[in-house]
Amino acid sequence: MDPSEEQPAPSEKEEAPAANESDKEDGEEKSPGPSEKGEETEEVQPKKSSTVEKVVESNQNGEQEEGEEKLEEEDTSLQKAASTKPRPLHKTLSIFLRNLAPSITKQEVEAMCKRFPGYMRVALSEPQPERKFFRRGWVTFSRDVNIKEICWNLNNIRLRDCEMGPIVNRDLQRRIRPVNGIAAHKQVVKHDIKLAAQVICNLDKQRHLWQEPGNEKKDKERARFGVESHNPLLKNITDYLVDEMSAEEEELLGKPDDGDKPESTIDRDNTICQVLDKMILYLRIVHSLDYYNASDYPLEDEMPNRCGIMHSRGPTPINPVSQDEIADFIKSFDEKIQPFLETIELLTDDEAVSLGKKDPEAEVEKLIQANTQELAKDKWLCPLSGKKFKGPEYIRKHLENKHAEKLDEVRAEVAYFNNYLLDLKRPMLQDAMRPMQQGGPPAYQPPQSTAFQHRPQQSYGGGYGYRGGYSHGGDSGYSRGSRGSGGSDFHNRYNNSSRGRGGGYMQRS
Repeated sequence: MDPSEEQPAPSEKEEAPAANESDKEDGEEKSPGPSEKGEETEEVQPKKSSTVEKVVESNQNGEQEEGEEKLEEEDTSLQKAASTKPRPLHKTLSIFLRNLAPSITKQEVEAMCKRFPGYMRVALSEPQPERKFFRRGWVTFSRDVNIKEICWNLNNIRLRDCEMGPIVNRDLQRRIRPVNGIAAHKQVVKHDIKLAAQVICNLDKQRHLWQEPGNEKKDKERARFGVESHNPLLKNITDYLVDEMSAEEEELLGKPDDGDKPESTIDRDNTICQVLDKMILYLRIVHSLDYYNASDYPLEDEMPNRCGIMHSRGPTPINPVSQDEIADFIKSFDEKIQPFLETIELLTDDEAVSLGKKDPEAEVEKLIQANTQELAKDKWLCPLSGKKFKGPEYIRKHLENKHAEKLDEVRAEVAYFNNYLLDLKRPMLQDAMRPMQQGGPPAYQPPQSTAFQHRPQQSYGGGYGYRGGYSHGGDSGYSRGSRGSGGSDFHNRYNNSSRGRGGGYMQRS
């Protein structure tokens, strides 16, 4: 056998190194030297760095844009939240004025306070007879002002030579204040529903709310048999006033009556409590009446805190409550709420006339006659203007055309006096108020002659209120002071200490 033929074929393992060597050789021959590699790397590296920088810059720009978009989204979300969040309009700052003379008007206080930043409104109380008819005031400012600095500046201001005594008014400590938890008892709640319905009907009638014209007689007849009102809040209100019990079942089973129990826990009915709560909120918001406190706030719209204080039912008592305690609670509350159940009856025309009610046109005619003086035949003088005319009819036309504001002043003062006369809360002497406090009829008596007592002489003195005053004696008329006395001078024209038996006032000269 030929040795060459007998030699076996090389294995793959043996061939692989050879192939690798040949590959290496080929690679070595084809691969550049170290210098060539360096040159190529030097040429490629700038290209790689520029592209990487671009990528990095693009990534950074993208991140910045995303961050800006996020900030914009956050700003818009904050703006939306701020717009949707309710503004604290009820939070204000205020200054309390302790002393305001009767001659100081609300317009003067407003003009004084408008000079300070953040001014909102002014509220003045009613004159107090026990304090010589001095009043109190509250000046409201916005929340972002320095209230102490404003108060210090007001301390250095005298209004009509009057020390107002301003001090900073504190915020309300508790807006919602609880009352005795017995008010949540079912028996008490039903009684309160009945009382609240009557108060709502009375106040709606006084404010002319939910009244249909022409149905007064029908409403009076229906009101005799129960609560009758067109207010939708009181619709079917009598359904909650009727008591229900299983009398027959308890009689057959021989159960004792609940009234025999000396003490019991608070029986709470959430259904009728919700009905009462709606009525209480209606009285508080619409009529400014705090039901459980039995007090109204007539100046609430001008006060610093609108709808500031409200009383509600307190927590339920833990200890058992006796029927005597419930009865005492109902009785005491009836006495407190009684003034709001009484209907206010205005004076009739005959009673008002007997007290001295004036006719505006009659008083205007007196002014015209007072300024019509005959000097000679066909020669008449108008003291108000000093001009002369041929006849009294020309003076009348002259006054109506050239001095119409004087006639309007007379009408305004007559309307003011008539309103004062018809006001049941007007200041009165203590002896006149005593019969009213004892439950008797109003201390109104017709005067002996007229409602006013005047000086015996008749002096017109050149016009109405500007040249010597318009002082009319006799049966009726006016006594007016100088022009500079202001609108509050009308309060001082009647001297309460000189009031006659007939209910009239002594005019000042």
